[in-house]
Amino acid sequence: MKMSHIHTEIQAGILNYLSIHPNASAPAEDICSNWLANENFAHNIEQVQTALDRLVDHGEMHKMSDSNLYSL
Repeated sequence: MKMSHIHTEIQAGILNYLSIHPNASAPAEDICSNWLANENFAHNIEQVQTALDRLVDHGEMHKMSDSNLYSL
């Protein structure tokens, strides 16, 4: 699977989780292990961090400046 496809799948998984839990916030490690736990694709923390960075860059998520938490 191409790396860009993996990141797209991870981004979709994160946004899907947030559509169900819109008030959720978590660090990348928890997103990787908890939010994406039921997804049917393999992923690691580096791939999740890249996907999170892309979501933040596109304004779809926010990283809280005083912590490592990501949220809508």
